[in-house]
Amino acid sequence: MAAHCLLITFFCLAAALLTAGDAVGNDQGCPAGWTPFGTRCFKFFDSTSTWTNAEKTCHSQGANLASIHSADENAFIIRLIREATGEDRQTWIGGHDAFKDDVWMWTDGSVWDYSNWAPRQPDNFLNREKFLMVNWRANPGSAWDDGPEHEPRAYICAKNTSSKVSLILEDIQYTCTSNLHV
Repeated sequence: MAAHCLLITFFCLAAALLTAGDAVGNDQGCPAGWTPFGTRCFKFFDSTSTWTNAEKTCHSQGANLASIHSADENAFIIRLIREATGEDRQTWIGGHDAFKDDVWMWTDGSVWDYSNWAPRQPDNFLNREKFLMVNWRANPGSAWDDGPEHEPRAYICAKNTSSKVSLILEDIQYTCTSNLHV
């Protein structure tokens, strides 16, 4: 019986490794359709959505609207948009000051340690601009602007490179553990 359980455990671990390999779309741990940069995976969504609905869609993918932490990361995101659309499309990212004016934060909870505001931005125009976009039309090519939540825009989600593999390994571990007791 112990040998049988050991054999099942071996097959479960082998399946976990094979499944984890199949789940990623590249050698850096991103699912198919996602692009790696640093320790995260990014995906541009050309379909337009309000900022809140865009964040909900990102959540459904195990992600958040993208946070940006360096000029290199900002340039990468702009390239991702240009490659997908051929233009500097206004695109939602995960910054907001919805809780307190001029106190900007990222939806993924990371530290606000970089910004690339366009001149005279953020301005909270008409006291309704609380959400962050890249490629502001008055200064295209990467500058940030605050915008109203309800305006539909394209958006970019980001997640850690290992999140998909971790979830798969947890699912397989549960399956193997359950099968061992049967």
